[in-house]
Amino acid sequence: MRQIKLKNEYVSLTVLPEVGGLITSLKYVPKGIELLYKHREPRPFYEWREDYPRLDGVHSFFTGGWFEVLPNAGYATEYAGEKWGLHGETPYLPWEVELNGREENTIGLVVALRRYPLKLARKISLENNNIVFKEVIYNLAPVELYFSWLHHPTFGGEFVDEHLRLEIEPVEFVVDRELGLKYSELDLGYRGIWPYAKTRDDRMLDLRTYPKRGLNNTNDLIYLPRVRDGIFKLTNDALGLTFEAHWDPKVFPTLWIWRALGGGPEGPWYGTIYATSVEITTSWPATGLADQVSGGTAAKIGPNQSISTELRFAIMEGGRR
Repeated sequence: MRQIKLKNEYVSLTVLPEVGGLITSLKYVPKGIELLYKHREPRPFYEWREDYPRLDGVHSFFTGGWFEVLPNAGYATEYAGEKWGLHGETPYLPWEVELNGREENTIGLVVALRRYPLKLARKISLENNNIVFKEVIYNLAPVELYFSWLHHPTFGGEFVDEHLRLEIEPVEFVVDRELGLKYSELDLGYRGIWPYAKTRDDRMLDLRTYPKRGLNNTNDLIYLPRVRDGIFKLTNDALGLTFEAHWDPKVFPTLWIWRALGGGPEGPWYGTIYATSVEITTSWPATGLADQVSGGTAAKIGPNQSISTELRFAIMEGGRR
């Protein structure tokens, strides 16, 4: 498999274009710290032919890392005459590479969907300790289209432990109840203001914090339906390292937070995962595009139109003050 690496004195980033444009590694170079979770080694898609397509395909292919989802953020659904599996379709497609030798530490990636007339182009650049995504969605059809769009960075490794804290503005959140996560620690359907949530055993849990590895075997999904400032920070005080994200909340008004802290004793995790995702997205809940359209949270794009946006991420030294 072809790997493309961007690297400067602060950041090292590795992409597998032919495996869903997956970012497999994001390291802070001065300290040699990997920020992304690795569940297994990635494998080329052709090795999975006997297992594809499946409605839960991401679970088959999931290696960790950072992937991007379009047009169905969430679980299996049927919409516009198509059956979509979990997080279909961009994570399952090869992305084309566009390199411009005049732009240092920059890669262009483009994917045209095969079952929906959308195309996604993204340019990833390193600017000192910043990772910059400049992205455009194109509607290739003469009709209006609904879609959901999601960035799925899964953090783990030595970066995620009991010293990690997730900072988000104090906005309303909802604990998932539609999927009925069997091994949820939280009270399903609970609504509150970030960061305190009620657990199934009637405790109040600070969602900014994470338990020590091995203490939990739980799996939770939380939605922040409407963020205001488009910022989150993940800080590990013991490592003295912060990951900070900035994006346009007019394009991505919603956050999903996945707390995969063991994942439960059954499949697909069998207690083997310890990670968290803070997922920047257009829509909720994770029951798929059809529900998002009917619920009024799906994004839409006009006939033959495009939508452009920029996301900026920084890795910096220093803990909380």
